[in-house]
Amino acid sequence: MSESWREAKSLQTLEDELQKYYPGTTTWEIGDKDHQDSWSDHNPNGAGVVCAKDILGNAGLNLQAFVYHLITNPHPNLRYVIFNRKIYQRKNGWKAEDYNGKNAHATHVHVSVGNGPDGRSTTGYDTTTTWKISDLADGKPSKPPTPGKPDTGKGKLGDKMPTVKRGSKGTTVSRLQGLLTANGYKTSIDGIFGPQTERVLRSFQSRHAKPVDGIAGPITWNALLGL
Repeated sequence: MSESWREAKSLQTLEDELQKYYPGTTTWEIGDKDHQDSWSDHNPNGAGVVCAKDILGNAGLNLQAFVYHLITNPHPNLRYVIFNRKIYQRKNGWKAEDYNGKNAHATHVHVSVGNGPDGRSTTGYDTTTTWKISDLADGKPSKPPTPGKPDTGKGKLGDKMPTVKRGSKGTTVSRLQGLLTANGYKTSIDGIFGPQTERVLRSFQSRHAKPVDGIAGPITWNALLGL
């Protein structure tokens, strides 16, 4: 993967609007090793531009409402959205379709922009038109329909998250590290559960999710998600 890259300007506009109306929202652009080993919008394209962003609902952003807003008010550069085992694509008129990737995207929304195959977009990603997040924050969009079977109810999201511990690697570890950072327990978001992540996790558990065992199981996930 190229060491020199930039985020698509359309996604930077989205980031700016999210931080204005939902300050503290955690987002990612560059993917972990699972993404870097294959074609992905989380990797820089031929021009060194990353055309994907993952967004957590950790700062007041309702992810289901966010997805509905995106597909009913599509930004001109938006190519597809993934959330909760559903994918919504421009080429299919934003119709909800089953998503069968190994990551269910149950705790975050994936947004891709541009034209072309994953990781190889060549045009249509640098338009700085507004994403109208102000309308979402003001409650202007109508009530969203249910895209698939969303996780609702206290504890469900955390109960379904995989248990990870020291030595674990991958996207789930990145989610853990992002949630720890979002909760004020800063750690590197690199997808590797090493001694630093364990130390920070134990610190979080000592206040919010006992027992303090350095293992992210259902109790810890639910505490991180505020459930």
